[in-house]
Amino acid sequence: MHVLIFAPTVAAGEGMRAALGDVADRYTVVAAWSDVLSSVEGDSPDLVLIDRAALARLEPTTLLNLMEPDRWPCLMFVDTSAARARDGLVLAGRLARERSPTYRVGNLWIDTRKKRAGLGERWCTLPPLQYRLLLALAKRAGEVVSYQDLLREVWGYDGEDNEARELLKVHIRQIRRRLGLDPKKHHYIRSVRGFGYMLVPPGED
Repeated sequence: MHVLIFAPTVAAGEGMRAALGDVADRYTVVAAWSDVLSSVEGDSPDLVLIDRAALARLEPTTLLNLMEPDRWPCLMFVDTSAARARDGLVLAGRLARERSPTYRVGNLWIDTRKKRAGLGERWCTLPPLQYRLLLALAKRAGEVVSYQDLLREVWGYDGEDNEARELLKVHIRQIRRRLGLDPKKHHYIRSVRGFGYMLVPPGED
């Protein structure tokens, strides 16, 4: 399990990591909110531990971002007490595993805990944007997801329909290539012209 620790100072975060010991396989310690966002985007932690003292320094608008559950892995707010933090981490680790489902569409798998996708027995790690795009389709498998809905869910903003379509086309092509899908057969990721994309197993109408 990869744990991201957000503390008031790096020293405080390192102290918490030392107290937690080998509860997790990997730790990342940061003391700036921008580093939290970068880590969530790039390193895909399973759990974010936020020291309440660090939380108190955040702007109200930043706190509102924490209320978007689909954007975050499992979150837990802790005090700097080592004993309480360790007990909390054990509990949070269990909750993180329970809240991280694996999606399956035919032989295509999406492992939300390890942030990876697989086809048959072959697994690959997608860049964050492509992973979120594939996950958005998997959550609504068998349903056409509009260009605008995908743009909003993956990139977080509303844009013109043409912009969304062209942006998605590039990333869908890269996802297919990384998964080893034949782009001519449109297996799994199907383009519905003029509307959006849908994720379906091969042979399903």
